[in-house]
Amino acid sequence: MRHLSNITIFLLVLFIQTSSAQTNALLTGIPPIKHQVELNNEQSEFFTVEVSGSSFERGYQHGKALRKIIRPAVNRFKYDLITPLLEVLGQNLQYDDYHTFFIKNTGLLKSAQVHAPDLVEEIRGIAEGANLPFEDVFIYNLNFDETFWVIEKMTQVDPILIMEKANMKVDGHCSHGSVWGNGKASVGYTLDWVRTFEGTQALIKHELPNGDILMTTTYAGTLIGHGINATHGYTFTPHSKFQLEHDVDNGLAQIFIYRKLIEAGSVEKAISFLHKVHPAAGLGYTLTDKNGTRAFEISSSKITEYKTDGNWMAMCNVARVNDDLSESNIREYNLTKCSIDMNNMPAKYWQYNKDSELRYRIIKKELRGKYPVDLCPDKWETIFKRYPINKPVNDDIATSNLWQVVEIDEEFITYYVSPGNPGNIPLECYRFKYR
Repeated sequence: MRHLSNITIFLLVLFIQTSSAQTNALLTGIPPIKHQVELNNEQSEFFTVEVSGSSFERGYQHGKALRKIIRPAVNRFKYDLITPLLEVLGQNLQYDDYHTFFIKNTGLLKSAQVHAPDLVEEIRGIAEGANLPFEDVFIYNLNFDETFWVIEKMTQVDPILIMEKANMKVDGHCSHGSVWGNGKASVGYTLDWVRTFEGTQALIKHELPNGDILMTTTYAGTLIGHGINATHGYTFTPHSKFQLEHDVDNGLAQIFIYRKLIEAGSVEKAISFLHKVHPAAGLGYTLTDKNGTRAFEISSSKITEYKTDGNWMAMCNVARVNDDLSESNIREYNLTKCSIDMNNMPAKYWQYNKDSELRYRIIKKELRGKYPVDLCPDKWETIFKRYPINKPVNDDIATSNLWQVVEIDEEFITYYVSPGNPGNIPLECYRFKYR
């Protein structure tokens, strides 16, 4: 009988082991992240799109797929939001005046071209895919807080403060709650914005050029509203802080900051970016991975971390720790820059922001002493169904909704999302094994 050499035996054993491993991987293994979730427009309550390639290519795919939704949405933004907002402030101005002022008298486009040129190209792709002018789609993307501050610069009036003083409903507030412990975290969040965008809620899966997979909720034609980095297992939430100083001349608009945070690759890298960026609007940001939540209030010139007394976080829309208030707020409360004490603000400050303060107190009461095991999606819904956290679309409340629950552990990130208010349209579940 012919004997096999030692090297032949070694190679044969290696071949058998490798073949066995490959067979087991095919039978029981987890596919690459980009193949773990496939969006289905027929089964989702969102408009869904999967995009890949360069920034422009992903934008073009987005714009072309959702063009029939984007085109009327941009018109509603122009004529049902901007023009009426100018009129209610007593200004004899229209969208065309806003457009001209935005491009010629703010630095928002220039700042984006300098600090986020890839995302400007994505917007350019959306515009071409939807067959719309680039400037209109760019301005439409900056439909969040920067809209108010461009109008303030145009009119010398702080529209948010005017509406708060007149006891007008300032709809479109966002609420975050999270708990963590033992290598797990759970987040509940509702993104509320103006009713103009109702019916455009989209769910987009991005495959970035570096291979990272993002899942983002957004309004059709815009870059992002909220999302997860499925490759690295973390999430973020944004929150308007209308009281903080802003800068539409030199600052980077929040829509670009959102994307830079979720593309950063980790909570730590995202926080590093926040320390470097010069924002156009005051915002609160939370960043959550399996280790817990870090929260920051950022004005145009200052970043302040907000901490609670335990393994929980609540964030709404009133500034609690960053004392870099806007000039209009300083005048309203008879303050000076050197006299601001965020632990001893005038009663009127909390009265004007009573909606945010009430939501904060509800979430805080529900979460203190809790852990992720206590907060399944149904439990989050029970908490978030309460008014004023829950703001349904109706005759009295001119809002639109995106709401979500995110669960993160050592291996999985699970994204529950709905294009409606809590308790209305059921949450959809998208689960990724990220490690």
